[in-house]
Amino acid sequence: MILTKEQLFRSVFNCATLPMIIVEVKDLDFDIIAQNKFHKDIAKQSLEGVSMHQAMEKVFGENEEDLAMLLNSLKLAKTNRQAIQIPVMKFPDYVYPGSEDLSGQFHIEIVPVGDAEVFMHFMLIWHPINQIDPIQHLDQVVPVMETPLGEQLAETNERIELGNEELEAANEELEAVTDELVQTQEDLDALNRKLENMGERENGSGHWSEIEQQRDRLRRFLMQAPAGICVLDGPDFILELVNPSFQQLFPERKLLGKTVLEGFPEIREQQIWAILREVFQTGKHFQGNEWLIPLVNTEGVLEDRYFNFIYQARFDAAGKTDGLLVFVYEVTDMVQIRLEVEENEKRFRLLLNAIPQIAWTNTVDGRVNFYNEQWYAYTGIDFNEELNLDLEQVIHPEDLQYHQDQFHAILACEESGNYEIRNKGANGEYRWYLIHMQPIKDEAGQVLLWIGTATDIHELKLLQQKKDDLINIASHELKTPVASLKASMQLLDRMKHNASEKMQNLIDVAGRSADKVSGLITDLLDPGQLNDGGVPLKKTALNLFSLVEDCCQSSLKPESVRFEISGDETIQVDADAIRVEQVITNIVNNAIKYAPESKIIRIHVERLNDMAKLSVSDEGGGIPEDKIAYLFDRYYRADKHKASGLGLGLYISADIVNRHHGKIGVESKVGKGCTFWFTLPLFRSKKAASV
Repeated sequence: MILTKEQLFRSVFNCATLPMIIVEVKDLDFDIIAQNKFHKDIAKQSLEGVSMHQAMEKVFGENEEDLAMLLNSLKLAKTNRQAIQIPVMKFPDYVYPGSEDLSGQFHIEIVPVGDAEVFMHFMLIWHPINQIDPIQHLDQVVPVMETPLGEQLAETNERIELGNEELEAANEELEAVTDELVQTQEDLDALNRKLENMGERENGSGHWSEIEQQRDRLRRFLMQAPAGICVLDGPDFILELVNPSFQQLFPERKLLGKTVLEGFPEIREQQIWAILREVFQTGKHFQGNEWLIPLVNTEGVLEDRYFNFIYQARFDAAGKTDGLLVFVYEVTDMVQIRLEVEENEKRFRLLLNAIPQIAWTNTVDGRVNFYNEQWYAYTGIDFNEELNLDLEQVIHPEDLQYHQDQFHAILACEESGNYEIRNKGANGEYRWYLIHMQPIKDEAGQVLLWIGTATDIHELKLLQQKKDDLINIASHELKTPVASLKASMQLLDRMKHNASEKMQNLIDVAGRSADKVSGLITDLLDPGQLNDGGVPLKKTALNLFSLVEDCCQSSLKPESVRFEISGDETIQVDADAIRVEQVITNIVNNAIKYAPESKIIRIHVERLNDMAKLSVSDEGGGIPEDKIAYLFDRYYRADKHKASGLGLGLYISADIVNRHHGKIGVESKVGKGCTFWFTLPLFRSKKAASV
């Protein structure tokens, strides 16, 4: 399924974990044309189709200053075709989860979207001022089942958490510095006003001393502050003070005594220069968070750098702006990590949208936080509905409790798991789905996130039912003639005393064979056993040498073929007698069938450590080396011309041996015959096993 650009945008926009709206330029106003789910939740209403002025007028009420700032910022973004971040604003009715104590305080980011030449649309993003992790629901991260992207996402998310902690501490430190600096500035302004009213200087020498002390205190504070601080003097913005922290941000530049444009000529065409002049003209402070300021590095290349900063106006005795105080903290590393995580999140979700199965992610406690598009297409559920909806709407009533039990059991064991349930589609019909849940873990093995997929297996389940029906019919039809055969053999057994000894032996062999055929039909054609993983093994202590003798005795070999049985006659194995007899009979019959020139079939039983090994050797033409690797494959026949067959005998034999935890193999050279062998675990009594 190829997603359109609109679908991709809608997916990211509606799943975003920050409140967002999109506005369209309309004459002198802006119309809201899209509002994501998060914004609807905190605004408690839909604003789509409403003008920006009308919508925000209701929010701000009598606070016309903030309303004007928001609308003017939109116009500025339209004019300059650049993103803008607005300082902290209050939205009294907007309550962000986890920010209830801040009375809806946000800073808004305005981002142009669409055609770079026109920019007729803008996205407004509400950032709560105490929000640390904008994608807190993605603690990862995904295989779609285990993929490098998931591992990369998990690693990157750990980095963002560490970066955010550092950034939070830095912001707190910067705010503390700012508060102290503003208080010091206010104290200095108060002293200056006091001096104005004193009259002659000689009568106020004590006050002059106090002012000098205050100025000295301010200078020492500025120079020792951990944040970058500089003082810009006059409308030319001459750097009259640059503290060490500020200079360390730009070690290759000589700044003191120069104008801002002399020190940073590349900002002349940037919005930051316009804001600097605006703060000087209006006297209103400006705070920028994660502001992109491209600066030339030591190699002369323009590189992106991100800063948190505050422009604070400095006033003279007359109350006019005569300079600016600048506080700055570089957050480039943290922002780049966050942007990397956001990009990985988009890739991760696009990947889940690209797979044909229904897919979702849920937290460690089972709360779903994302469904891919296939979920909405199949269920018909509206994209904007609650993610953790009532499961009774989708899951078949008979499967609901089973789903809940399996889902929570997999969460508890913290390992991947599967189960099957029926889900209801948009048309009201139920279909069978295979549910697979895969945990995403960090390096310490802690589960960060769960990814789930639902694969449609409805047609497969229908075929399974048809297969079961066919097996039941076949079982019934085969048992009827076999029952008649067994009855006939029982009648012959009663009459055999009148026959020759050879005939009596043949009747005994035929009777035992009929019983085996009846048992095999019962076991092999039981749908329940097949669905549970095959015919169960009935293991007992079994004398392997005696079993070989019985198999050879009942074998229908030509008069010219002779069996030579050798080895340990006391070996007991832990095995199912009927299944092992199948293996021996198949290998011995193959030796007779495919090596007719061999007059001797040698069978040897021996002990190898804790295993018993049985070998069957012939003196036939052997098997080419290039065919040996395929002998135990289903339907494979090394020589299709020598004898008829389905090519299933060795495949079934290998399966039986493997289920006994043994091994099977063959050694052969063309012209020198071949030896088939298999091993089985030795029988150990409970007493011996406990020792």
